[in-house]
Amino acid sequence: MDKNAVTAVCIDDFATKKRETYGTIMIDISTHKIVDMINSRDYVDVVEWLKTFPNIKTVSRDGSISYRNAIKEAHPDAIQVSDRFHLLKNLTQYCKDYIMKTLNQKVSVPLPSIPMKNADKTDTMKNSAIINKKLTLKEKYERINLLLIKGYKKSYICKKLNLDLRTFDKLINMTDKEREKLFQTKMMKKHEETVARKQEKINKVREMFKHGYSKAAIAREIGIDKRTVNKYLDPNYSAVHASYGVKKPGKLSTFIDEINCYIGQGYTSANIDEIIRKKGYNGSISSIRHYISEWKHRCKKEYDKDKSNDNGDKISEQIERENLIKLLYKPIEEIKMITQEQLNRVFNEYLFYAIIYHLVNEFREILLEKNISKLEEWIDKADSLKIHEIESFVKGLLKDIDAVRNAIIYDFNNGLAEGSVNKLKVIKRIMYGRCSFDTLRAKVLLFEHMHKIN
Repeated sequence: MDKNAVTAVCIDDFATKKRETYGTIMIDISTHKIVDMINSRDYVDVVEWLKTFPNIKTVSRDGSISYRNAIKEAHPDAIQVSDRFHLLKNLTQYCKDYIMKTLNQKVSVPLPSIPMKNADKTDTMKNSAIINKKLTLKEKYERINLLLIKGYKKSYICKKLNLDLRTFDKLINMTDKEREKLFQTKMMKKHEETVARKQEKINKVREMFKHGYSKAAIAREIGIDKRTVNKYLDPNYSAVHASYGVKKPGKLSTFIDEINCYIGQGYTSANIDEIIRKKGYNGSISSIRHYISEWKHRCKKEYDKDKSNDNGDKISEQIERENLIKLLYKPIEEIKMITQEQLNRVFNEYLFYAIIYHLVNEFREILLEKNISKLEEWIDKADSLKIHEIESFVKGLLKDIDAVRNAIIYDFNNGLAEGSVNKLKVIKRIMYGRCSFDTLRAKVLLFEHMHKIN
């Protein structure tokens, strides 16, 4: 083999012992033949090996930074070309990871709405009745006042709100205080009872003090602390706690809007904890986890509510997440389980998926159409999404940006290397793994020379 004649190659790694030891294989792009292989993929070994081929001008490879640095050291002027297949594979894998953690296994999307002309008057009245049943008594009273102001009569209002005439009369004839008591929630009633019991105790303390009891005697009689007796005797003291109705801000309060934004972008609780700690958060990570759990539960509850009609019947359909992931790899015509109409409804419901779907297709078009001018624009667009997985992919691109540009400009790819590794695996299996690397190398190069495997 004349090493001086080798000018354009592709290189790739292969396992000599899976997950333990690896080698590197080189294929001549012009002859499509394996020209050499070594029992290492370490930087130093690859540099020394590449230097034995003095006239290499072009090298096609995957995204390995180790190979990039080795090629640059051995042949500084050589053109490095990143493999397009690996670039697209890495992007789709990152996008798949984000979709997997963001979407449920089955995605709910609304069905197309049915035109109102097909619904009869009876259905409309039935739906109206169901809506009215969900109203609280206080909400009904507010609507009664609104309709009375507009000049509607009692019979019309009762029919409109599905309200009994006797209930209407009762609500109208009550005093404000009676209505306020009627509209109280269970929590309000419970608080009122607690305050009443406490006020009774306060009154008893004050009454005993008036009759000459000492504070110590009052404390023993009622079973409270002397300091509490002092508080109860203060004329400005109230049985209603000063903080009643006031929500105390927690340690997360100042970061809530920021956390909501990060959750929407798919950040984990650990990621969020790391970010906000740098900005002054000193609470526990469990508080963040609890908040994220509550946030997701609240969003799901609202989402399910929106997907139901007034009868409580679901007006949505389920789309398998795996079919949405397949669309990152294949055109919709090749996916039998989803239609374009369904995909459009998924886009409307899950904007982030629409953005990722179009992002992947735009990158694919840049590679296929060799449109180098759109690469920078695509990188800026992807980076602006602030999605952790896509940010990782963009960082990888920028580290190897020259090879990525060359992948768009040139026609070279690593397909030859992938095919040659498969050849090598066949020979290796025939040998049952019993021979040394030198014997494996000799066999592979001999077979290539004899064209026994091609």
